Amino acid sequence: MATLFVRLPNHVGDAVMTMPALNLLEAAGFKLYLIGKPFVGELFEGTNRRFDPIEGNLLDDIKRIRDLAASVKNPRGILMPNSFGSALLFKSAGIQSTGLATDGRSILLEHAIPEPPRMHEVERFWYVAYEALKAMGIKPPYTKLTKRINMKLAARNEAGARNLAAKIGLPKRYAILAPIAKGRHEGKEKYWRHFNELCKPLRDRGIEPVVFPAADEAEAAKAACPDATIYEPTSLGNFAALCEKAAIVIANDSGVSHIAAAVGAPQVTIVGVTDTDRTSPWNEKNVIVGRKGRWPEVDEVITAIDDVLKTKN
Repeated sequence: MATLFVRLPNHVGDAVMTMPALNLLEAAGFKLYLIGKPFVGELFEGTNRRFDPIEGNLLDDIKRIRDLAASVKNPRGILMPNSFGSALLFKSAGIQSTGLATDGRSILLEHAIPEPPRMHEVERFWYVAYEALKAMGIKPPYTKLTKRINMKLAARNEAGARNLAAKIGLPKRYAILAPIAKGRHEGKEKYWRHFNELCKPLRDRGIEPVVFPAADEAEAAKAACPDATIYEPTSLGNFAALCEKAAIVIANDSGVSHIAAAVGAPQVTIVGVTDTDRTSPWNEKNVIVGRKGRWPEVDEVITAIDDVLKTKN
């Protein structure tokens, strides 16, 4: 089985959205070696694919990836990110790579794939994988992209989530809230300001609102949603397993919304500044409230929650 190195995107949501593309590459007969930021590795543990982290120091990363590539005859790779730096890393490590002809990096690529028209990011990553196979002279094993990610959870994360739930006394019916979204989109804040107003309506419906913040978001989560039950941060893999068991996940358009989509959780995604045709969670169970340029009112979100809960039941 031939080995293929795959450079993953740097952000959690983007990394999740590559999963259907990775499945296509694996179905084509490749053994995948995944390369990416350390914090995304746990999301891929259930696939039993090798994952090697990059730490951000280019020279150290090149040496480490070069040593890894040296164990493979004629190492080849695929770049999921659009950046020049990702192409430079693989080129410097001796990996002949294929990727989109973006950021002036075509000279570093074995095969430069033309940019596709505007499409969802899941479709874009799929396009990269599909066209890369064709460029390498390999017929893609299938052509249909389904509206499911089907993330495989590691057994240790499923067990970790069960043990954590028992330890903290997590209620049987809970809603995971994700009130924080880092960074800005086109200069605008990416988070909805009214998550705390969902706590009483959820409890009225017999569902406990809970937050599992990232380690660097704990204080911001408490400020944004003080009436929710806020637990200590947990690992990304355990968090994904907790999302899978939740009655509902309510999040901004963020990494959390994409993790929920990946495990097939019932969810409501709240948007106000992002393009839902490009970055909405890839999940048929997802309900989007709001649109670019207009955050939703609280009653709109509550109506969406009820619609999702009815569908689930």
